[in-house]
Amino acid sequence: MWRVGPESTWTTVLPVAFIIASLVSLVATPIVVSNHTKRVRTEIQRVAEPARRAANQMQVDLSAELDKVIAFQVTGQPQYRKEYLDLVQEQEANARVLRQLTPILGDEANASLHTVMEETGRWHEGVRSGEFLDRQLPEGVFLARLFERHPAYEHALRSTSEVELLIQTGIEDRLQRIRSAERTNISLTIVLTFLALTSALLVAGLGRQMRLLAAEAMRRRREAEKEAADAGAARTFAERQERRAAFLAGASQALTASLDYEETVATLGRLIVPNLADLCVIDMVDDTAGLRRVAAVHRSPGDQAALTPMLGERIAEVPEIVTRAMSERSGRLVGPSAALMRHLGWPADDARSTIIVPLISRGQTLGVITAAAPRGKNFTEEDLSLCVDLARHGSFAIDNAHLYHDAQQAVRAREQVLAIVSHDLRNPLNTVTLASQLLQTSNASDDEREQIDMIVLSAKRMSRLIADLLDITRLEGGKRLPIEPEAVDASSILKEVYELFKTQAVAQQIALQCDVAEETPRLFADRHRVIQVLSNLIGNALKFTPGGGVIECVVEPAEREARFKVADSGPGIPKEDLGRIFNPYWQSERAERMGAGLGLPIVKGIVESHGGRIWVESEEGKGTSFFFTLPVDG
Repeated sequence: MWRVGPESTWTTVLPVAFIIASLVSLVATPIVVSNHTKRVRTEIQRVAEPARRAANQMQVDLSAELDKVIAFQVTGQPQYRKEYLDLVQEQEANARVLRQLTPILGDEANASLHTVMEETGRWHEGVRSGEFLDRQLPEGVFLARLFERHPAYEHALRSTSEVELLIQTGIEDRLQRIRSAERTNISLTIVLTFLALTSALLVAGLGRQMRLLAAEAMRRRREAEKEAADAGAARTFAERQERRAAFLAGASQALTASLDYEETVATLGRLIVPNLADLCVIDMVDDTAGLRRVAAVHRSPGDQAALTPMLGERIAEVPEIVTRAMSERSGRLVGPSAALMRHLGWPADDARSTIIVPLISRGQTLGVITAAAPRGKNFTEEDLSLCVDLARHGSFAIDNAHLYHDAQQAVRAREQVLAIVSHDLRNPLNTVTLASQLLQTSNASDDEREQIDMIVLSAKRMSRLIADLLDITRLEGGKRLPIEPEAVDASSILKEVYELFKTQAVAQQIALQCDVAEETPRLFADRHRVIQVLSNLIGNALKFTPGGGVIECVVEPAEREARFKVADSGPGIPKEDLGRIFNPYWQSERAERMGAGLGLPIVKGIVESHGGRIWVESEEGKGTSFFFTLPVDG
């Protein structure tokens, strides 16, 4: 009797089962693989490939944007603005396509798209805030703003490239899966058809798979190394930019540390050498529109003496390329040139790479920097860009030093003029004063005595005008005007002021009204200074009040002080001038230079020296009112 044992069962069942499974698999595998590959191909055609094309188009459009911005700034033609906006719209359309497709491609693709939208949005916002397409900017402003926003542009380009690369990698992975599935299908078919060669084919198949895996691993390793290299380059660039920014910040601080012109120019030269160049000279435009050498610096102290003899000398022959750089107001990289080395005051046979950068401030060319590279080194565009930025900071500092020097000279000249005028005016005025005082002691008639009194008062007034010149000098020096306060009646002050101006008011047909309110306490003030304040205010009112008008001078008590009011019925002060009327030497156009513009600043200084306040209220066509307060006695 035959008996089937366990070993026989396994040896029979397993081959049969294996054959059945092989036959079933032989039929089912092509169907499964076909469905799988069809699904993957459909995904590539409907999702991955359109997403890749959209990402690629976004990158192409973004690459063209900078050209349109530069073209608009160079030519000013609006068609470039339109082309830029069309590119932005096309990017937005591609972004909408990607937003629909990237969720299907996975979280990584969706996150990369989010990064693209942030980076491109930052770049587009930079274009808008930089006014690149609103108007043509000055070259220096445009380059500075473009330099500030260029990192955002680079980041946007890099992020769109990464999205495209990620999508392309996804497509390649899907194609690889299709190929793998097809290969697996073929392998399984061969294995199931030729059962005898199962082992050999299996080994071969495993070996092939191992090679594919090794190739894939190698490919991924190369990609990782490339990404690491890109990251290293980006880090190096960021560190270089950080060092550049730190250098420029320190240079700006050093250049603004002094307002001395020569020290500022010398500091600029020391910043260029040795940080950028081996030697450099700085030539400034003089009064004859020529160039005069004001600084020359060499890296080696021993060679400095060779450049020193030209300091302060006018440059007789300026190389054409230097003149062109100044006229075009743009920096230049120049190869070794014997003419430029002679211009630098250096032997012509030691020609080197050279940078020429004009110094420009407020639209004017102040001078030019000419710098030579160390021996054996050539300047790069990055060196030129850094030198241009440094020259911009230096130009501002040199211009500020010029302005400060001019302002100091103007202040000294004005002080000398004031001193001379006040001294020379007092001599004839003293003669008039003494003569009028002698006339007061003579036997003159009442009418004559009234005229003599007016001469005395006018002489005193002229003496106060001379003192105004000295007072305004004290105020501009930050000092308070000297006062000698005492208890004084406001009514006596207004009476004296009325007597001083009544004749002039009558002559101009203007009603002058002076009044002291009841219960006004005695003032604690310098009588002569208060009269000076009222004289200035009433004198100004008489200048601007037409015939038939009214000038009112009133004193009334206020809380622990007395308040004066001088009001006229003149044309009033324009609203835009109210904030400037107390500035020294300022006069409105309607004043027609009726004075020196010192009265109101001195009035303000006198009131504040008393501890009071002064302000003005005016409306065009309705007159002007000046108010000021003074302390009271007790």
